[in-house]
Amino acid sequence: GAAVRIAQSTRPALLYSFTCRRYASAIDSIAPERQQEIAAALRTYQKDNIAVPWFDMVRRYKIPQAAMEQALVADNARLQKRAELSMRVTQMADQAYDEQRGRCDWDSVARDMDMPLIECLRLFDASLSTVPVQTLPNITDWSVDDLSTLKLLVLEQFGAVTADEWRLVGIYMNVEQTDCYMAYGICTLPRMTPDLHKAITQHRNASLEWKDIFEKYPLFGSVQILCNAYHLYKEHSGTKQKNVLQKWTDEEISRLQEIIKAYYRPGNRSQLSFQAQMAFPKRTEASILGKIRQYTSKNSNITQKDMDHVNTLVEAYGKDWERIGQETDVSPRRAQRIWAQHQQRQKVTQAWTKEELETLRNCIRDGIGMAEASRIIGTKMSYACNAKMQSLKRA
Repeated sequence: GAAVRIAQSTRPALLYSFTCRRYASAIDSIAPERQQEIAAALRTYQKDNIAVPWFDMVRRYKIPQAAMEQALVADNARLQKRAELSMRVTQMADQAYDEQRGRCDWDSVARDMDMPLIECLRLFDASLSTVPVQTLPNITDWSVDDLSTLKLLVLEQFGAVTADEWRLVGIYMNVEQTDCYMAYGICTLPRMTPDLHKAITQHRNASLEWKDIFEKYPLFGSVQILCNAYHLYKEHSGTKQKNVLQKWTDEEISRLQEIIKAYYRPGNRSQLSFQAQMAFPKRTEASILGKIRQYTSKNSNITQKDMDHVNTLVEAYGKDWERIGQETDVSPRRAQRIWAQHQQRQKVTQAWTKEELETLRNCIRDGIGMAEASRIIGTKMSYACNAKMQSLKRA
């Protein structure tokens, strides 16, 4: 009996030692992405003051403990270096602040740092900066020079701007990113807004000529276009509220679906919204956007067909999420999420093995929750882990 107890108590240590030896010879180096993933997992345990389950970590990553500890040290050094670089960029940006223009001279910062402009913007830490951020919610708050700079920046540096890149645009312009998005939308697809219409009305009441007004708001391209937009807005402003509650006709819905098919781009609805508002001038913007969301919301549900399609493309192109996103008409991030969900479902099994139960018991002992337990085990969903954990606790 004593021999059996000794054997049982030393079994986990022997298994752990065997697993380390098994994977040690197969690991020559750790890819940077893998290194960061391992380091993030280890920091989670350290943050919660939980003992690292090295046996599960070794089995999951197929890397010995010593290599994972080295990966954590290397990633900590990387983060420390990036933090120092971020502080330096932020300090230089503050020194390059131009009060007259209301923003930093980021081009000179990039030259002095000998780094790409976009990387400098990513390193900038607003919490360390002393520069006040501007709020320009109305198009009339923007100067002609600022609008020109904004348009040129987006076209030259970004092209199709993502949500995170709008944050970088806001840093460059030193303006709230939502205000930058609004201003750029009006620059590229000029439209009359309430504040712009009010400002033009004031200029007209002051007997200002149209050509002089156009010099203040050149984003419409010509004096005639500006004049027409002003008068069309005035004509439709009285009818918009009256038609808010009118039901959409079959012809309108059919036309809207055609516009969605032609102009819908995942993550960027500005062009679609503009075309729809031009097609339905008597409909309010809120009504049009509501209908657009209604007929594009199907893209938010991940079906088995979506997962199979994305998995086929991954087998063909590898993890080229940009290309896969274009093939499936979804954003690269969404394509990656669909594939991850497919992979998890492929691994899921119903029956619990002895090894899985042992791992789950270790998770309970170490205070690990169902979501992290599911990630460690890899073959069970979080709800299944939760049910089994409750069962083991009651036993």
